[in-house]
Amino acid sequence: MGQSPELAPIAHCDGQYGRIVIICHLYNIDEEDTKENRKKNLLLYTSVGLAPSIQIFNSSYSEVFYFKMNLLEGLDSWSIEIPREAITFNTDVAPVEQWFVKFNMHHGLDMFTTHGTLMDVVREPILQWEIGEKANIMPVIPYVQDLKVTKSPCANDVAIIGLFTNGGPAGIRLGLTRDGFMHRAIKWFDLSSSICSILNYDCNDLALVNVILTNNHLAVLTTLGLFISEDLGFRTDNRLSFYKPNFCGFEMSDYVEAKIWYNIQCLANKEYYEEDYISLTFNKDKTLSQESTCFYSNAPFRDWYSCLSHRTETERKISKRVVSFLVDAQQNTGIALIAQQTEALVWVHKLTDHILHRQRKFPAFMFPDQTFKPFGMFFHPNSHFLYVYGNQVWISEDGGNTFVMLLRLVNETVVKTDTCVYTQAILFVTNQGTIFYTKAGLSRFAGLTDVLANVFALYFDHLGVLSEITLNTTASDRLSVYVMEVDSLLQGDDFGFESTISPQFITEEQMLFFSHLPAGSAAATQPRFYNLHTDKSLLHLYGGTGLISKVFTDGNSPQFISAVLVDVLDRFPLEAPADSPCLINSLKILAPATGTTAYTLELIGLAVGFQATDVEKTVVIPDYSSFLIIQVLSDSTALADATMPSRVPLGKEFETEQWFMYDFGATIDRKWKIVVDICRYTIQQVDDLPVNSIKYLDLGATQHFTFRVTPINTAFPIFHMPLLKIIVGRPDLLEVIPVDYWDNTDSYVVELGIHSEFFEQGKTSIALIVNQASLICEVTTLILTVKSSCSYLKTMHYIVPAAISASDWLSTDQKNKHNASAASSLLKNLPVNYRPPSKLGIAVPLAENFYHADPSKPRMRNYFVSSQMSGKYKQCAGKKNRAECGCTDNMKLSFAVAFSDCKEKALRMKYPVSKLSLNFTVKDADGLKVLSAPFFITIIEVNNRTNWEISGPRETSSVVKIRKYLAKKLNTTLYNPVGLHLSIYGSELFHFRVSTIPGVSFCSLFDEFQIYIDDVPLAFPGGNLINAVTAILIGGIIFLAFMMHVYEIQIGHILKAFRKNKVASKSSVSTRSTTSTETSKK
Repeated sequence: MGQSPELAPIAHCDGQYGRIVIICHLYNIDEEDTKENRKKNLLLYTSVGLAPSIQIFNSSYSEVFYFKMNLLEGLDSWSIEIPREAITFNTDVAPVEQWFVKFNMHHGLDMFTTHGTLMDVVREPILQWEIGEKANIMPVIPYVQDLKVTKSPCANDVAIIGLFTNGGPAGIRLGLTRDGFMHRAIKWFDLSSSICSILNYDCNDLALVNVILTNNHLAVLTTLGLFISEDLGFRTDNRLSFYKPNFCGFEMSDYVEAKIWYNIQCLANKEYYEEDYISLTFNKDKTLSQESTCFYSNAPFRDWYSCLSHRTETERKISKRVVSFLVDAQQNTGIALIAQQTEALVWVHKLTDHILHRQRKFPAFMFPDQTFKPFGMFFHPNSHFLYVYGNQVWISEDGGNTFVMLLRLVNETVVKTDTCVYTQAILFVTNQGTIFYTKAGLSRFAGLTDVLANVFALYFDHLGVLSEITLNTTASDRLSVYVMEVDSLLQGDDFGFESTISPQFITEEQMLFFSHLPAGSAAATQPRFYNLHTDKSLLHLYGGTGLISKVFTDGNSPQFISAVLVDVLDRFPLEAPADSPCLINSLKILAPATGTTAYTLELIGLAVGFQATDVEKTVVIPDYSSFLIIQVLSDSTALADATMPSRVPLGKEFETEQWFMYDFGATIDRKWKIVVDICRYTIQQVDDLPVNSIKYLDLGATQHFTFRVTPINTAFPIFHMPLLKIIVGRPDLLEVIPVDYWDNTDSYVVELGIHSEFFEQGKTSIALIVNQASLICEVTTLILTVKSSCSYLKTMHYIVPAAISASDWLSTDQKNKHNASAASSLLKNLPVNYRPPSKLGIAVPLAENFYHADPSKPRMRNYFVSSQMSGKYKQCAGKKNRAECGCTDNMKLSFAVAFSDCKEKALRMKYPVSKLSLNFTVKDADGLKVLSAPFFITIIEVNNRTNWEISGPRETSSVVKIRKYLAKKLNTTLYNPVGLHLSIYGSELFHFRVSTIPGVSFCSLFDEFQIYIDDVPLAFPGGNLINAVTAILIGGIIFLAFMMHVYEIQIGHILKAFRKNKVASKSSVSTRSTTSTETSKK
């Protein structure tokens, strides 16, 4: 179509707990965005059946919603309305992952893709508080020395920025943003009053040192101590309060130099083994009045422990200072970065109940370079890549056992870092303002730019957008936010050095390039190739591209000190005879003169000889050494250094066109440069998982994942080496079995089988790294987090014998029964304040659970003291009427005993219930499956009713053994869930709870169901008495008939005689009446 359209979604929320309304239109970026153009685009795409879609996802959730396709007159955009319940039901305050949003013109087509984020502001803990008094920061801006930024671990768009001041008005000023500084709606707070109240208002020198936002707490390090907030998850109407841990022996000068450390991890859907830890280190040696100079604690950060509690006598004699301390959330270890005299080392200790073991998990790692001055340490979030930084940067993939150097700095020290979970990006910022960029797990980096501002902070938002934040007194929020184009900065950086390089021909597809050491130069200071050049592009200014695949830090001769192997993508330009006329001659190589190493190049058949401009050009002879011209002696001779002295063809003559020349000189104008390569690999997760996904693995379960890496724009087909590197954060937790192969599309495929075979809960990250990928690639590392535990999505369900819709369960219209559905006849409306019968009879309920509760109405069957003393409201406790109970539709639909107050209906069955089939399913992220062995179950009646029975197929030996083994622990009968039947001999409501036995799953699976038995015969002895009386009457009648037959008594004669007697009697009465009348007349 010749267009470059883009989707422009606009979203707004209707009410705090309501719905999300999104309006989306398509516009051409090359044309004016008018209403008519929008209509035209809508008509064009809708008429062919295309409409936008929105995918909302995070690490454990993904759902696609489709916009409505309408062609109504006047429409210029698509719209969609998404109820909150379609994404999440919860509204409690707790850490919750921010969602990513992806717009496409129809899901799966990747047309006009637009990205965004969606945040649950109702639940994000820090957003529920006024963290201090409103502040005006203008008076303190002249005194600000640095900006401190901390992000919410689960929602990186929520960030706090703090002002580190030197002098000026005392106090703690923090700014809070909920949109990643995008719309600049920043609220500034002053925490001075909250903190000064703890210090008895002796806080004249109070100033911020650092601030950390954890999942549920805000930690503020000040010049007067460390202050920890109350739990952010328990919202109150009061202002956020703090408390101060007591560290004896430290003064204000110690806190100014102190540092606080935190291993960032999102604890949404927190497991019992997951904990937040922070540590505090002081930049000084321990004195007698101090217990330690490093402390750590776990949430809620009340109890603090020393980081160096276990040292041998020899170690105690040597001064050690803990630079940084972190807790490895996967291996459950404490990692200490230690400065010891002129050395730096790492100690790793196992943690049990938050206490460090005496014995180290690994031998201490000593950094081999004694010039290394450590400054800090961090884990990349959600992965197991540990970075140690200072004037060098090191990476560990095994939790601190070994390290590999990534970066060496000269006269600079890394003092700031930032990371992004979505793009896997990592920033290192030096004290000189230089920014280095890499991605998680990669062994290469690039320089982005230099920041000129003295006071600044770098910030990755949740989507990976990098911003430089500085102060601006003219802005409404006193900040300037500049968005950095990372890809542009990466491609603009030149990693070349001011030295000549010389090519060595291998094949048309591969060449070696050597860095030259000029005569009289010192090899130690001469620029050369380093490992950082790996997988970057070597470009010639006049055309030609090669990809550096390997670095050799040593050369083959004293004149060449390093080399790189280059895969040629576009051929490098050869020197033409017009530029180097010597090429029209034949060439002969002569041995070096005595005492020298330079070979003599002699031209034969001299037409035009060497020129001064030929210096630093390289003579290349296929199959032989190349020669870098270092000096022109005459028109016919020149001196040159050989790249491979063992391959010099001495005395051999080469005709014209048997040798040629390249120019990679650097003296006048460098003819070459090294830049970050374009992306030449695509990585695909075949199962369509997010970049950072979380999967749960139950005991004995196995999951399979497939990953595919496809090379594109490579020099030649790659099939001889693996393209993915796999790093398992905790190898002893799960069994990970990889299978790799090349498919028929020349793609490298890795199939991972992950099996849980140990009864141990924990989590591990599995990182898949494309080592050869460029930093510009959108995805270079896929990180899969596997939790050996019960998924919060895994549930057990009782299959109701009949399909009953939610509307039937919730319907309250009992009058119009003729309009009711057939399924509604299977439901029984429970009386208000109903309780099931007990062993003492229907009139004496003793159950603790009410059904259809209403505190404003009298309790049903509340005649006896025992009934009056039992029974408790749950949802309706302390409420005046049912409306105040807050029963939601989900509560009314639930069978759980916890919501019995809200339950209004139960499944109705007629008496007797005999051999009702019981069927159960298990639902998780992978779908539904029938509950079967080894998930053996127990069944109880929650109201202690006994007139019911469970029967099933013949018991196997395994069931008998397990039942015997768990008899004391369970104190109830164990059943195989397959083929069970339920028989009920009582009346009214039965409430059953079905649970799986422990030891076969990390999940405590259970479900509940209720059955109301209707049309029950009279209770004992009423039914028996009626039956007995009826039998006696029928027997008596039969006996009477028999006796009349025996004595030949005719019932007809008796009836006639009876009628005659009756008539006679009437006549007699009439005669007497007449006689009496006549007598009276006389």
